[in-house]
Amino acid sequence: MRKSVVLVLILCLVASFAFAQGAKEQVEPTQYGELDPMYVDKDGDMVADPPADSKQWLDPDTLVFAYAPVEDPAVYEEVFVDFQKHLEAKTGKKVRWFAVTSYATQIEAMRAGRLHVSGFAAGTVQDAVNTGGFVPMVIMGAETGMTGYKMAIIVHKNSGITTIEGLKGKTIAFVSESSNSGYSAPRAILYDQFKMLPTKDYKVAFSGKHDNSIAGVFNGDYDAGAIADTVLQRMVAGNRVPDPAEWMTLVFESQTFPPTAWGVNYRIAPELQAKIRDAFLSYNWAGTLMKETWPENDRFIPVNYEKDYAITRAIRTGSEEVAKLLGE
Repeated sequence: MRKSVVLVLILCLVASFAFAQGAKEQVEPTQYGELDPMYVDKDGDMVADPPADSKQWLDPDTLVFAYAPVEDPAVYEEVFVDFQKHLEAKTGKKVRWFAVTSYATQIEAMRAGRLHVSGFAAGTVQDAVNTGGFVPMVIMGAETGMTGYKMAIIVHKNSGITTIEGLKGKTIAFVSESSNSGYSAPRAILYDQFKMLPTKDYKVAFSGKHDNSIAGVFNGDYDAGAIADTVLQRMVAGNRVPDPAEWMTLVFESQTFPPTAWGVNYRIAPELQAKIRDAFLSYNWAGTLMKETWPENDRFIPVNYEKDYAITRAIRTGSEEVAKLLGE
């Protein structure tokens, strides 16, 4: 009798353990949030963890470095020369500039492991994280913190348009479907605040870059342009367009959005990731072309993707709601 009781207890324990293991296997996620199924996020920070297998880590002799294709990549190659030298000194690696020509190319290069360190424009950060395995580390900022940018909708002062409502039936230049300030934000805001839908209430054109939209409005190619105000400021500073007061009317301006996020490929070896992070945070901007190009900034500051880019994710959701209304 005693042996039978013991046997039953043992069988119960085995069954309980098997059930517990089965339950554990059932709750183990196959996809983490919005991340592509190829990525894992066990620490819950919404970005991909380094591969569990160290054989998949990247520790290249040469780091490939890129900046978002907001404007002419050739112009910015010179701007980042000094920082790339600093990055070489901090990591012991060579650094090679990669001139990306589109957001899609940039994200694909990151996903394929060909791009190691990069800055992604705010509107593409979500896609870069979820699809490309991008790990945001820092943003440009100042002693007061994040500087960011605003989405603006501009028209030529000779157009006769002075309000958003005046854009009905007109052509608005957007940057690309993956741009935040150049598409997702204005598209969502135009519907949320003014109940205006693309194609129904206004015509859509894609210029490819913020500076193309600005130049297009200035030259009369578009009735309006949805842009990042910081790009306009840099174009004015570089004498690429005249003082806005001479030719432009601002018909809408948003709240401040986070700027370009800088970071690494999730496969970069953790020790090398730490060195790259230190390179960003220790860089001295004084007297550099970066300071000249972005005078409102004087340092890189840490960024939290989950918290700091919540607003851009919300805009994306709003833009997707518009898509549903349009049957896209």
